[in-house]
Amino acid sequence: MPIRITGGMLRGRNVPSPDTMKTRPTASRTREALFNILQGVDGFRMLDLFAGSGIMGLEAISRGASSVTAVEMAHSQARVVLQAYKALGQESKLLLLESNALTLKKEILCKEQGFDLIYADPPFKDMEYPDLRNFIEWLNPLGVAVFEAPSRNIPAWADGAEVRRYGESSLLIYRASL
Repeated sequence: MPIRITGGMLRGRNVPSPDTMKTRPTASRTREALFNILQGVDGFRMLDLFAGSGIMGLEAISRGASSVTAVEMAHSQARVVLQAYKALGQESKLLLLESNALTLKKEILCKEQGFDLIYADPPFKDMEYPDLRNFIEWLNPLGVAVFEAPSRNIPAWADGAEVRRYGESSLLIYRASL
C-alpha cells in the first residue's frame, strides 16, 4: 500500500510502501503534526536516521528542505528509499548511506556543517530503544532533533525532551541552542 505525502509541493504524491512488516512508516497524522510544530523547513539540511520508506525525508523535501542524508542499514529498504526519491525527481537532494545509524561518525557526516533537522525512528519493536541524545550535538544552532518512540514506553533518557503523543507513537523533541 503506498504512502501519501501530506504537505508541500509533492503533497498527494505516493511513495512505495516497503514489502516488509519490519518497517513501520510514520503515520500521516504524526508527520503532519511534526511539520506543523517545526513551522517551516526551507533550506534545511536533514538527517533521516533509520530511514525505512524514506517518507520523512520526502516530506521535508516537499516542504522546502534543501537536502536529506538518509541512513538505512537494510539493503532492500535502502533501494526502496532511492526508488521513491527517483520516482519524485528528488534524487539530487538525497545522500543515501547503507549503514548502521548507531555507529555513524559525526566527523564523516558533519565535516563543514551540521544538520537543521534530525529525525530518528528506530525499529523499537525489534530492539531495545537506543539512547539517541548523542545526535543532538550534530545539530546546527537552533536545529531540532526529533526521535519517535513508543508512547507506552517512553525511554528513561527522554527527560528534558518536549514529548508529543500521537497514538502508539510519541515524538521526543530536542531543540539546539545558540
